[in-house]
Amino acid sequence: MKKKDYQKCVEIVRESIHRINPYHLMEDGNPDDEFDPEIKAIAKQLERCNSGRDIAHAIARVLNSAFNESHQPEEFLQEGDIIHKGLITNGLK
Repeated sequence: MKKKDYQKCVEIVRESIHRINPYHLMEDGNPDDEFDPEIKAIAKQLERCNSGRDIAHAIARVLNSAFNESHQPEEFLQEGDIIHKGLITNGLK
């Protein structure tokens, strides 16, 4: 993936992760880059994702690994679809 494309993917994922605000960290006054490692990890998987469902699985995998949780991909289907649509709109899929 080109660096420019990767940066756009990161932006798209960041919007979604900040919107769902896992663990409510964003409202507790934490910095905007609080989830950057997880956002970048999700963005790196987007090349292999062909649907919102695939992206939801990637989100669950990354958050579960980073925070030792047991989220189900179904919790992230809406954001997966939003990210997938953003990728298509930006010519990344």
